[in-house]
Amino acid sequence: MKKTIVIFPDRINTNAHSEAKTQHVFTKKFRSLLEFWNYITKPEKWYLEYQANTIQHIEKYIEILAPFIVKSTNELRRKMEFSDQEIYTIAAWDNLLFRYKEKSELVLKESQKLKAFCANCGKERIGFSQRYPKSICHECFPKITDNTGRSVEFFNSHIGGYGCQGYYSGTNQQEKYELDVCYIGEKEFIAEEARFGGIVINLKE
Repeated sequence: MKKTIVIFPDRINTNAHSEAKTQHVFTKKFRSLLEFWNYITKPEKWYLEYQANTIQHIEKYIEILAPFIVKSTNELRRKMEFSDQEIYTIAAWDNLLFRYKEKSELVLKESQKLKAFCANCGKERIGFSQRYPKSICHECFPKITDNTGRSVEFFNSHIGGYGCQGYYSGTNQQEKYELDVCYIGEKEFIAEEARFGGIVINLKE
């Protein structure tokens, strides 16, 4: 059964109010927003079952929910157990904070606590990126190799900051590495052009 959520000023229900008179509708009331948040984040893939854009009136409670959202999505990015297609569903929850940060200093401060982590060493990356939550940090770039352990590096292939071309390190960009797949130890990554120029190295799905 499909579950939707509508938040009312005096109660929080799962399933929209307009569906309340239909048969076999699942309804649950919560005593607090914390209880509500613990409930919807209980499933492993909670962000797929309860999507941010399906919750009506959530803007009325964004200041209270903001720290819960930050903690939950940070943990998802730390574990990196989501698929590439699921990235934007998770980002939709973060976007609630960005949408209302101009209206609330509290929400602004919470939005600044959003984190991304290196897909290799696990350290917090400098600068938060929704688009590349499975990329590596700059400290891990020199560790990239081919499948034999030989060091490789990647550059934009065009001066405008687009394209992606690999080279073997120490060859002054003379010896090309023709694959976009690269490795750090036993982990497999994909090198690609970043949206606004530069190179991003993402964990291969």
